[in-house]
Amino acid sequence: MAERALTAVIQETYIQSISTRSVDDLVKALGMDGIAKSQLSHLCEEIDERVTALVGLRIM
Repeated sequence: MAERALTAVIQETYIQSISTRSVDDLVKALGMDGIAKSQLSHLCEEIDERVTALVGLRIM
């Protein structure tokens, strides 16, 4: 459950265009070691895929 909550927070920061450094600082403030840029990029790619799928459904 905690992992899902963290993922949601990171995805929200992406939507709001917060920098990767700020996201890393936020993760550290939550008591974790930080987040790798590659991991952050992967989560952001998932958002892009979901949005693309949603837009595709609405066009049809």
